Amino acid sequence: MYVTEVLSWQAKANVSDQDMINAVEGLLADLKTLPGFLFQNLSKDSKGRWVEVYFWQTEVDAHNSNSLMADKTSMVNLMGLIEIESISMEVMSPLQDSGALTLNS
Repeated sequence: MYVTEVLSWQAKANVSDQDMINAVEGLLADLKTLPGFLFQNLSKDSKGRWVEVYFWQTEVDAHNSNSLMADKTSMVNLMGLIEIESISMEVMSPLQDSGALTLNS
């Protein structure tokens, strides 16, 4: 099975979509080295709220990722683009899904 970690936030003023995408892509090299990391995607809603969904093998992996990433330059760079008080995070275990999760590298 897997768990999802859902993060959402607002970007600081004058941060372009490409700035945010570049920062998240810069984070991926570090994320991919973490225990239990499976997959990630980034979206933005019509009100400018960014939503990033991570898939982890376990809830422990999801929670541990925060401390493992905290001092990484890639995380510091991303956090510099975000309104810190707007951050929301939830880790959830799925109760239903459409089938096996297949990931292509």
